[in-house]
Amino acid sequence: MGEISEALRRARDAGDKRTAPALDPIPVPSPSPSPLPPAPVAAPPLQRAPHIDSPPRTREGLWSPRALFVEDHGPAAESARHLALRVRAELERRRSRSVAVISALHDEGKTTVAGNLAIALCSLSPSRSIALVDLDLRRPSLAKALSVTVKVGIDDVVAGDKPLVEACISFDQPMLDAYPVRQSRASAHELLVRATLESTLRELERRYEIVVIDTAPVLLVPDTPILLESMTAAIAVARAGRSRTQAFKRMCEMIPAGKLIGAVLDEGKLPANAASYRYYEQ
Repeated sequence: MGEISEALRRARDAGDKRTAPALDPIPVPSPSPSPLPPAPVAAPPLQRAPHIDSPPRTREGLWSPRALFVEDHGPAAESARHLALRVRAELERRRSRSVAVISALHDEGKTTVAGNLAIALCSLSPSRSIALVDLDLRRPSLAKALSVTVKVGIDDVVAGDKPLVEACISFDQPMLDAYPVRQSRASAHELLVRATLESTLRELERRYEIVVIDTAPVLLVPDTPILLESMTAAIAVARAGRSRTQAFKRMCEMIPAGKLIGAVLDEGKLPANAASYRYYEQ
């Protein structure tokens, strides 16, 4: 991880020198908009949003390593909450309400990290104030991961065909609003350059305290660099045993200066003191 940490440091130094230090890489084990007004205490209710009890709690399927989707407690879940606390603090410092979860290539764990981060944030909030949005419009995975059927997707909203309220799917445990994609879009970049993307992001930020956005791989398509033009914060994901240092460095070079706030090592080893968690569980 030394070379990846160095790439992250260089990306940070290329931005505003007044920016606070970025988050250090945090292991997650396998198991320029104008300043915003104060964040809302709770998201306004979406009256037309269907409600579902909870996401699937099984290790089978797309998100076999997910921590919080499977267990509410344990070292892995608490590690995700530590990440959520640090991300929330950095977003508050920047007066930002949205964060993109990015990776250099596919299959590096960004969707897993985005989902666990969103659910961890929900566990730290007493109200329905967190949204999880899939903006990987070419190969979306959120609907499959949540086991939901999508009649209206966030892609329809960005295309200008539907209002945001119709794309929302609400879960009760945890209190999370999700915005999956209805169908993949081969020319996703053509949607992301529309003014409707900017207006959709701003509406999400007005409605929620924090919006977590899953994205397309940075090095494979131009979609995520386009998206980041309308955002102020991103978290990079690297997967232990899979991600390549050179690819990670190239990704950091492509991210607009000052927007990369930290990195997450997906499927990394827990710290040695994690074994002590069971003592506090008893």
